[in-house]
Amino acid sequence: MYSKMAQPGANNPNANITCLNSHDHGYNINDHLLHFLGCIEISDRKSFFTPENPIWEEEIKHLGLEPSEAEKLVREKITSWKKDCDSELRRIAFLRSTLSRDEHDQHLVDRVEESHREWTNSDTYKENIKYIKSWREKRRGKVDTGEPYPVELRRGSYDLEKDIFVPIIQFQDGRPEEISPPKEFDQPKEVDQPKEVDQPKEADRPKKTDQPKEAGQLNKADGAQVWNKFPNQKTVLGNLLNQKGGLLSRKESPNDRLVRYFHIPSNNMDWVERAIGTYFNEDRPDYRATRRELQRAERTRAYMILSDPYWRGQVHGGQQRSPAHARHLKPLCTTLSSDPDHSEHFHRNMVLFMPYLHWDTSRKNEQFTREIEDIMGANKAKLLKLQTESKKARQEDRKDLPKPSRFEVPHVPPRKYLKHEAKILTMRKLLEALEANKKIKSKLEIDDKGRVKIANPLGQFLLDAARLYEGISNYRDKKLLRNYLSRTPPLHPRRTLDQAYHWTLNSTSERDRDQVVYRDTTARSEDFHKYDPATESDKLGEWAKHEIFKIQEDCPECKMNIQKLSRVIMVDQLWMWILDANTIITCFPKRYGTNKRDTSAVHKSIRLRIQEGGPDQVRTVFDLGLIIIDECTNTFFNQTRTMEPQPQVMDAFSKAIGNIMHRQTVSFGKLWRWTRDASNFYRSDGSAHRSGLNIPVLDINPEGQLEREIKDIIEELDIIIHITNIHKKSLVAFIKSAESILDPFGKFGNNQKRKVRGRHLWDKYLKKPEELETYWGKGDKSEVAKRREDYDWFKLNAEERLETIKGRIGDLEELRKIAIDTASSVKDLLELKQQQASVVQAWQAVKQSEETIKQGRSIMVFTLITIIFLPLSFMSSVFGMNNAEITPETWSIDKQFLYMFTISAGVIFISLLLAFGSWIRAGLFYTWKRFVTRSLVSSGLYYFWLDFNWPGKRLHTEAEALTNKLKSDAQRFRLDQKFEKRMEEEEKEKEKQKEKERLERLRNQNGNCSNPSASMVENGHANGHPPALRGGNPASLTWGARIWRWSIGVKKKRDTGFTV
Repeated sequence: MYSKMAQPGANNPNANITCLNSHDHGYNINDHLLHFLGCIEISDRKSFFTPENPIWEEEIKHLGLEPSEAEKLVREKITSWKKDCDSELRRIAFLRSTLSRDEHDQHLVDRVEESHREWTNSDTYKENIKYIKSWREKRRGKVDTGEPYPVELRRGSYDLEKDIFVPIIQFQDGRPEEISPPKEFDQPKEVDQPKEVDQPKEADRPKKTDQPKEAGQLNKADGAQVWNKFPNQKTVLGNLLNQKGGLLSRKESPNDRLVRYFHIPSNNMDWVERAIGTYFNEDRPDYRATRRELQRAERTRAYMILSDPYWRGQVHGGQQRSPAHARHLKPLCTTLSSDPDHSEHFHRNMVLFMPYLHWDTSRKNEQFTREIEDIMGANKAKLLKLQTESKKARQEDRKDLPKPSRFEVPHVPPRKYLKHEAKILTMRKLLEALEANKKIKSKLEIDDKGRVKIANPLGQFLLDAARLYEGISNYRDKKLLRNYLSRTPPLHPRRTLDQAYHWTLNSTSERDRDQVVYRDTTARSEDFHKYDPATESDKLGEWAKHEIFKIQEDCPECKMNIQKLSRVIMVDQLWMWILDANTIITCFPKRYGTNKRDTSAVHKSIRLRIQEGGPDQVRTVFDLGLIIIDECTNTFFNQTRTMEPQPQVMDAFSKAIGNIMHRQTVSFGKLWRWTRDASNFYRSDGSAHRSGLNIPVLDINPEGQLEREIKDIIEELDIIIHITNIHKKSLVAFIKSAESILDPFGKFGNNQKRKVRGRHLWDKYLKKPEELETYWGKGDKSEVAKRREDYDWFKLNAEERLETIKGRIGDLEELRKIAIDTASSVKDLLELKQQQASVVQAWQAVKQSEETIKQGRSIMVFTLITIIFLPLSFMSSVFGMNNAEITPETWSIDKQFLYMFTISAGVIFISLLLAFGSWIRAGLFYTWKRFVTRSLVSSGLYYFWLDFNWPGKRLHTEAEALTNKLKSDAQRFRLDQKFEKRMEEEEKEKEKQKEKERLERLRNQNGNCSNPSASMVENGHANGHPPALRGGNPASLTWGARIWRWSIGVKKKRDTGFTV
């Protein structure tokens, strides 16, 4: 297999190709785990670790040592690599077995097994597998037995605390020191690991120069409390938290020259309280027992470190109704005492909470966002169920008590809502609910677990295998969320940049997809070359652009777009405690999933920095604290790791701003061309078509899109600058707090405030602390000099870190200034375009006014003609009538013309005077107005109008009120009628029933007797009223009946306003 591989070198075109590539990469192996699992075929795995493999023979030659020594080193490497690969395979098999028993993820394993069966039973597989076997035999020169690589299966249940490992770093007198676990410790049974896994031997552990191992750590923890070498030593979280007097426990005699560092890879408040309690060899703080009035528990050292002002009181967004991403600890850095009796004395402890920026892939973020939503929804449903059950239990307990009378509310049928149990807070939830209720239909067939169903058996198997891989990779983090997200105190999940800033929003998925980094690392759909499927049955489809540009093999543009990995900015939290000035405990999360050899991980960066740093870089615990803070604040902005998938943030923002500036410049050019063409058009006779000019000028959508994008960039830069300013403030507070511990009496830094305060506290001590007596000349004088050197070394490093953060803030401020200038240019462009649109509208108004003037002149001509000929037409019509008064005899044409033109001339003259004589019109209007006003005032009508205070709005209001009152009275009267009618019907039914029962009794008593009720009904005495009172002709009623009916009518009129 390796004999034909190309050797790495300068002349080798494949020298830069490494693992997980479709081309042969020779011996260029950057990660042996990826190479073993991703590059080597399963049937070749067994021969990979044999000394006869060509890769190891070439490695022996490459070392250039004596053959025996080279063979020994290669055998050690083979053993180490094989152990890592076997461990990773055991871990994969164990997690797959665990997922097959998990109620949430069991479907992943079931679907893979189902699709694998369908693929192996398909005709395509059966027809082609023999050709594959023949090809392999021909390629290798031996028969393919199909024997799988042996994997040792682990048994037992999954324990989260056994699958999480705590890195440990220790220094003694500024020198690296290997951590040795205590010889005797009480290891609880619940943290024991399965027996199948062997303990790593010393020979199998990497040297100091080796890269830190990340694979198979679940198995390496078995039986070993600490493994690996400095600075990559690790232990199991369960061992660390559950062992009193173990690795984490406080040393009885504090040593300032000893520096220990433990890192818990999660912002889990539960683990923090257990860890601090374990450090002081105490139980975790019991806040309720400490605050109760009876049998109050004493405050412990762990309680002093985790008291409310420095722990739970700093939680923001911890309310029950707040979304999970709202949880975070407010920025804080201060010193505190662990002594319950003398909390005001010299502080030897420090606490720091600080947000920092990191990244993750968009897919991982979306997957865990959905997981968090499902967990929170299930928890709310569980709480609601418990509350309902508790209410029913209380009601059942009190059912024998008398119930108060209540007003019965009429039953209203419930409205038909969308059947969905969870509260719809996001667009994803809405789409899922609509699809579940068959309101919409997806183009792809997707089941309730999110599995896409396709027709191709091999494609289905590959998709299911990819989903299973993601399930295995994400299982540890999902288990962490399921176990601790809803606990008290809870786990704090990772947050995106917009979740950290807009923490009140239930969902920020749309905002996350608008991030600058997301747009920079995501391939747009229009960037891909389109494939045209075949229109004829005997012709294959074609890639249009590939044909145009004559691309025969791999298209580099398509390959680059496919390999793009969408990423988003995350905001994580650094929690750090410095205990007794010699131990550091930190908590901050890793990226979601299992990320092997991720050098962008913060703690990995800390270990690499310590490993690559020189001697005496960590003299005190505060020097190590500076490194931790610096890596948390610097890892995200590190632009030297060009081979990592970590996004280059500064470049992404610069690129985004540059793209907007370019598009804005192009838009300016288009605008000037439009204005030039418009200017030429304005100076023309206007015969040209102008729609081509109006539409681009009036369309502001492109410029509006530019302004939206640049506003988003400025907003993100503001958030990043805000977080970086928090870094600066936290570092300043950390330096100040560290100085107060390193120089409590202000002798090294010449700080007058510390001198006064330190002297005051020193005088209050009855028993002087031994570690502070050296400051007063007691003991070895060299110890004071060493403390001064430690202080000066810390100050030097602290100032460098502070200058680094200030420089980063300056770079971000410069970017923000460029973005603001670009936004101003875009705004100017938009204003110019709007002004140009106003010019176009003004020019159109001028043109319309000119047209109006022309039309007015035409109308004036028609008006003059009408004024002249209308009287003539009227007179001719009058004289054309046949009647005795006007034409008793036939007139001559002269006489007719005399009357017609004389009268018409007078009418025309008066009309022209009124039409064109403004003074005459004004005089007539003045005369009419004065006459009418004087007449109204003289007659008294105007005074009546003044007294008549009834405006139109009041009339409308009064009309509405009157009609509403009439309607409500009518409705009430109608309800009363229905009620009385119903009551009468019920009374009649009751009377009939009673009469029926009475007749039955009489019939039973007398046998065949006559029916007395019939005569009563015939005589009109039914229901107890005489016939005169129940209706009929009012004229035939007696006076008593008339009075009775009149009193009923008066009563109803008084109640309802209507006469009966």
